[in-house]
Amino acid sequence: VLSADRVRLDLSPVAVSESDVVGAVTEFLSAGFDVAVEVPVRARLFAVSESEFVLAMVVHHISGDGVSMGPLTRDVMVAYEARSRGEVPGWTPLAVQYADYALWQREVLGSEGDPSSLMSEQLGYWTSVLAGLPERIELPADRPRPLVASNQGASYQFSIDARLHRALEQLALDRNVSLFMVVHAALAVLLSRLAGTSDVVVGSPIAGRGARE
Repeated sequence: VLSADRVRLDLSPVAVSESDVVGAVTEFLSAGFDVAVEVPVRARLFAVSESEFVLAMVVHHISGDGVSMGPLTRDVMVAYEARSRGEVPGWTPLAVQYADYALWQREVLGSEGDPSSLMSEQLGYWTSVLAGLPERIELPADRPRPLVASNQGASYQFSIDARLHRALEQLALDRNVSLFMVVHAALAVLLSRLAGTSDVVVGSPIAGRGARE
């Protein structure tokens, strides 16, 4: 149920066997959102037995990010524990609502329709910088690139010794940058040399939060 200030999720238990619960949750999580007509949050409660339930929640990136998942999970756990005792969860009122942040952001950035606004300047800058960007950088590989990407990535973990770590931290300190920026620059240089091009763009997600609230 959706109103101007409230979203109510249907948590009527859906019976599922223990052997099918993983598949049922996966199917529920895999469905997409039409954000033009749907609330970008959904939940379903699966009843595995009379005493065992699985709560699955899906949050579209338009309404939450990775940093938001911690507080959301915590709030759900606090609410569950309180309701199991027949009590109302005692949350501390938030100092700032997201609507406050949205209004502040609009005040700072301005409107896209205003050529003199910070938002227009930023959009113009990045549109210019990223113009003509190659679809991909050609890296030497031991096998041909598939015609259709599988998007099945992998990870490779390695360690660096304490001496190198200290040297990297000192370099970051000397240049007044973060350790992430030093490693990011090293990655860009590596990709540039492997691909034989100076036009390398590396995207990295950020939370973009300037205040704890």
